[in-house]
Amino acid sequence: MSAGQAPEFVAVSPDGRGAYVGDSSTRTITVLDIATNRVTATVPIVAGPPRFLTFAPDGRRAYVSIFTDSGTSAAIDVLDTATNTINATIPIRTRPYFSAVTPDGAKLFVPNHDSGRVSVVDTAESRVIREITVPPNPHWISLSRDGAHAYIANHESNVISVLDTTSYEIVEQIPVGRSPHSVAVHPSQPLVADCDYDGNTVTMIDTTARKVIATVPVGKNPQAIVWSADSRFAYVVNNGDATVSVIDARTFRVTATVPTGPNPTTITVTPDGRRALVSNIGNGTLTVLNTAG
Repeated sequence: MSAGQAPEFVAVSPDGRGAYVGDSSTRTITVLDIATNRVTATVPIVAGPPRFLTFAPDGRRAYVSIFTDSGTSAAIDVLDTATNTINATIPIRTRPYFSAVTPDGAKLFVPNHDSGRVSVVDTAESRVIREITVPPNPHWISLSRDGAHAYIANHESNVISVLDTTSYEIVEQIPVGRSPHSVAVHPSQPLVADCDYDGNTVTMIDTTARKVIATVPVGKNPQAIVWSADSRFAYVVNNGDATVSVIDARTFRVTATVPTGPNPTTITVTPDGRRALVSNIGNGTLTVLNTAG
C-alpha cells in the first residue's frame, strides 16, 4: 500500500477506522480509511518532521513527536482527530521519541533523547509540568494497564527504567540486551517486551518480580514491538533485514518470520486483531499483514 515518500510511523486510531502515517520528508500526516485504503486527510506539520504518534485513550487527540536530527526542532503537536487540525504545539527539551498517555488521558510521558530526561505534560493545559532524569537515552515509553508505572527503554544504557507515575521516582533499573529501543506492556499478563536493537533480541520482563525471564533471538536490528489484539503473540519489526518476527507469548519462541518492505520502522495492530500495518520508510509503503487466526 502506497504511503507517501518516507513513512516513518503508522498508528491505528482506537476506534480502528483510521491509520495515521507520518512522513518526515514531506512533514505531513496522512490519514487512511482502513476499510477502503483511501486517503481521507493530509495534515501539514509545520513545527517539523513528524516521527511518532500516540493517541489519547478516547481517540479525540493524538500527540505527534516532532524533531530534526540537528536538534533545531523538538516539540509535541496536539492533533484534534475530529477536525484533523493542530490545536497546540508543546516545546520539548530535546528530541522526543515515542510517548505514552495515562489511562485517564491527563498526562503524557515523553522521552527526551539526547538529554536523558522524561517530560511530563499536562494534557489539559498542553504544557510540561515536570522533567525526570533517567539513564541515557530514553527512546520509548509504555505504561502499565493501570497507569501506575512507566517502562522506559534507555537506548545507550542497556536498561529499562521503571517509573512510579505518581511519585515520579525511578523504582527499578532492569538490565536488558544491547540498545533497548521499544517496549510494549502485555494487555493482560504482568509482562513487558523490549526490543534490543543492537543485540538482535527481544527481552521479556516479569513486571511483578521486575526481572528478565526470557531472551528471544529475532531478526537484525529489532526496532519496534506490539502485542496482538488477542494477547497471544508479539510482533517485532526487524529494521535490518526487513522482516517481522512473531513471538508466542506463552513459549517465548519465534513461530514465524514474515517479509516486509525495505527499512521497516514501526508496527501497529487494528483493534479487531485482523491486520497489522508496518511502515516501510525505504520505499514509501505500508506492509499489511493478515493476522487473523
